[in-house]
Amino acid sequence: MRKNLVIRSGSLRMGGLERVLIEMLQNLDKNRYNISLIIEDDSGKENVFLDQVPKGIDIYFLKPEDLIAKTHYHRERKKNLYHKFMYNLLMSKEHSFVIRRTQEVLQEIEKRYGEIEVFLDYDWGARRYVEKLKAKRKIVWIHNSVPKLLKKESKIVRFGKNLAKYDTVVAICDDMKKELEDIYPYLKGHVERVYNPFNFKRILDLAEDKMGLTENQKTLLEDDYIIAVSRLDTVQKDYATLIKGYSLAQESGVKEKLYIVGDGPDRKEIESLIKESRLEDKIILIGKTTNPYVWMKNSKLFVHSSNYEGLPTVLIEAMICGKVVISSNCPTGPYEILKGGQCGVLFPVGDYKALSSGLQNLLNNSLELEKYEKTIEERVLEFRSDIVIKEYESIIES
Repeated sequence: MRKNLVIRSGSLRMGGLERVLIEMLQNLDKNRYNISLIIEDDSGKENVFLDQVPKGIDIYFLKPEDLIAKTHYHRERKKNLYHKFMYNLLMSKEHSFVIRRTQEVLQEIEKRYGEIEVFLDYDWGARRYVEKLKAKRKIVWIHNSVPKLLKKESKIVRFGKNLAKYDTVVAICDDMKKELEDIYPYLKGHVERVYNPFNFKRILDLAEDKMGLTENQKTLLEDDYIIAVSRLDTVQKDYATLIKGYSLAQESGVKEKLYIVGDGPDRKEIESLIKESRLEDKIILIGKTTNPYVWMKNSKLFVHSSNYEGLPTVLIEAMICGKVVISSNCPTGPYEILKGGQCGVLFPVGDYKALSSGLQNLLNNSLELEKYEKTIEERVLEFRSDIVIKEYESIIES
């Protein structure tokens, strides 16, 4: 008899977490599990991964697109007292609505398939109300460094209390597991480490696929460039350091362009940084795409400048595409993925001069690039989907 498994996450918009969610959904054994998917935000046309959810999985959206749009409208204008009031009011209503609707959905699933044996909260979004949800076991996945994300001590303490409501907490790298157990000693024995799963064949096939590209993009692909792939978020992804480091490398003779693949809330700010640096003809914002791999495959190397991460998916995807990575040594993930610098180059967070030096060393020294290329082939095998999914299923079954 199949186990009744409910998986909840925030969205199906473009993002690393969402890509990993889809990989999990596509590879879990459908003969062992009846899977229902609860997604908090119905983002309409922005649900870019919706058509990649496997058939047979029931999908339930919680918040309708118009409600999300109303809240977003007032959030963008929060400096005005009226809009701030309306934003706070709508957020409160959204929270109550989500709890009520989640409970209703779980009741629907229970009537259809029987008792819910596992509720898997994939982006920790149900942490404030998970105790109100009916399921035999509750599992939460942690994808980011908690202290870096939350910052304030009061929020960190409250977050730990919420995590204690789950039966199992899953961290996506060893550094994160240790960090959680150090901050919250009472969670020891309840934290497991499972890497994110990667479908190598799918990634490598897409890396060769140029069908979705415009003629202009195909032309861009033929140029010499390095690449960054992430959400356009200046706080977490630290694009200021990336642009300053690249600018300095350009002044020192690096000729390759910098392509940035992705979209996000800080696009205009990043465009301003590029303009201020007078690099409009050198730094190209490609925009969002469901296939970043073709851009990775044709690049010279991959660069990442985050202030903090969980287990940065894009680093592993770039390595699967055979690309050497230069990354900030941020908590958590890059040090572990690159094995302390054995499988790629690490630079201190926010150090644009070290980033510039690393770029110059790799781009002007083919032997250095080749050295790292040899080390990454074996390293990435630990992230193969067939290996990791067995660990996922072990967590679900335990």
